[in-house]
Amino acid sequence: MKKIFSILTLALLFAVVPASAQLDKGFNFGVKAGLNFTNMSNPSDAFKEGFMKTYTGFNAGMVFNFRLPLGFEISPELLYVQSGFKAEGEVLGLPLTTRYNSGSLRVPVNLQWGISILNVVKPYVVVSPYVGAVLFGNGSILGADLNQETVNEYLNRFQYGIGVGAGIYVWRFQVSFKWNWDLNPIFKEGGNFSEAMDSMKGTSKFNGGELSLAFFF
Repeated sequence: MKKIFSILTLALLFAVVPASAQLDKGFNFGVKAGLNFTNMSNPSDAFKEGFMKTYTGFNAGMVFNFRLPLGFEISPELLYVQSGFKAEGEVLGLPLTTRYNSGSLRVPVNLQWGISILNVVKPYVVVSPYVGAVLFGNGSILGADLNQETVNEYLNRFQYGIGVGAGIYVWRFQVSFKWNWDLNPIFKEGGNFSEAMDSMKGTSKFNGGELSLAFFF
């Protein structure tokens, strides 16, 4: 029995020591992947019918973590992000369905604060301004696919916004959830998509959740 207890104690020590070293390091590099849940609803649409309809995409990339005094961290990321929406409305009394999805490169700069527990677990909160570049877009109106060149002609290629959320470190892993708001329109004025959004009195800015898992080396 004593031998079993000794082995378990040693195993626990070997598990805790690397975790402690990981949380104490001043700089960490990791990889990250997860899911995005986006829509294009206005704040005034909260809790109305269809408010929670979302497009599910993925995100993946790299994360760099710099630890600061008093529990603060700066954690820039380079991510590939899929976003999209499905909107329904009417034009001249006729039903209108608009679909759109895009792929972009995004650079969030996460400003984090948390409290380390035994140098093994660290919950934290985060504010995350970001900028990005839209690589492409695809869409359809009334079930008809639009020419990708036409869609891309009216894309705002530059993207920026802000996210807020929370997460937790456990050993070398990080689980996080953020809600992101784009602060600039997806489409320039003119073009089928921007007119469709205007006709439905909607917005052309993405918002939605980001659930992700990171591993630090």
